[in-house]
Amino acid sequence: MDSSFTLLDLGWQPYFQQQLSLDDLESNRIARICSRTNHTYELISESGTVHLLAQFDMPDMTIGDWVIINTEGTFLRRLDRTSTFDDSAANIDTVFILCALDQNFNLPLIKHYLKLVHEAQADAVVILTKADLCEDAQEKRAQVERLDPLLIVETVSTLETDSIQCLNPWFKKGKTVAVLGPQSSGKSSLITTLKQTAGLLGTKLSDTNTLQRLPTGAILLDTQALHDLTATQYNDIKIESYADILSLEKQCRFSDCRHQEEPGCAIKNAVTHGNIDLQRAEDFLLLRSDEQNNEGKVKSKPQEKFHRSAQSDVRARKHSAID
Repeated sequence: MDSSFTLLDLGWQPYFQQQLSLDDLESNRIARICSRTNHTYELISESGTVHLLAQFDMPDMTIGDWVIINTEGTFLRRLDRTSTFDDSAANIDTVFILCALDQNFNLPLIKHYLKLVHEAQADAVVILTKADLCEDAQEKRAQVERLDPLLIVETVSTLETDSIQCLNPWFKKGKTVAVLGPQSSGKSSLITTLKQTAGLLGTKLSDTNTLQRLPTGAILLDTQALHDLTATQYNDIKIESYADILSLEKQCRFSDCRHQEEPGCAIKNAVTHGNIDLQRAEDFLLLRSDEQNNEGKVKSKPQEKFHRSAQSDVRARKHSAID
């Protein structure tokens, strides 16, 4: 791994410089967290990588944090942050919020991400993708722009290097950038394109690749925690669009109803009587299943069992009406 880089290459800024003491400058070392496990932090400094064992008396720390260690590698303190996303990442300057303009366009989710980025005290840029698959791309872009008159909105093709050149103003040396976006928004494609471009320099900041130095000198912060945050926020927002079914769910006979074969299932009853579309109910159950899978409660395709059971009830009701 190439270790011939400076603190500025790692995302160092004057805000952090102001927090240093004379001892820090003369005797101690400055490092940035590039990965972590339950028991170990991997730090990257001008001298290379250092592994720091987590201790109970350490402050909360995450990827992107700046810390001070002594020459023996002992932790001294964590520097104040410019921004923080709970335990997912810290010291991000700009967050690209990606959203596709096709059938996955989700304005409420964009609003939620903007709130999240604002609370984290980072800057947000909304990146709209897949305009070629949308007939009303300009209208949807106008909807996003109306969320905030100062909001910057760009339209790109995440697979084309030339298309993402419009993002260069945020890729200045020493700046840290992260990407948020739901599945099918082009987030993974954009990150891959950025990393492929960065690979032309052969500069890699850590073996984990969570901090990637781009050709402009900016840092791309890409962590699994941010990916998980994206998935959780997406499901939380999307499930709110099923308010009618959520209301019915509370009317099921059993509080732990799985909406499959249980008697007194209000959702299945509503489908049977034609009050809710079967496909809509199945989509809801699929989303619920994803939510439970993320919590470790794996269930095998409950929407398929629901489909068979509901279809059987519908047929039975039709035959009863004929008789």
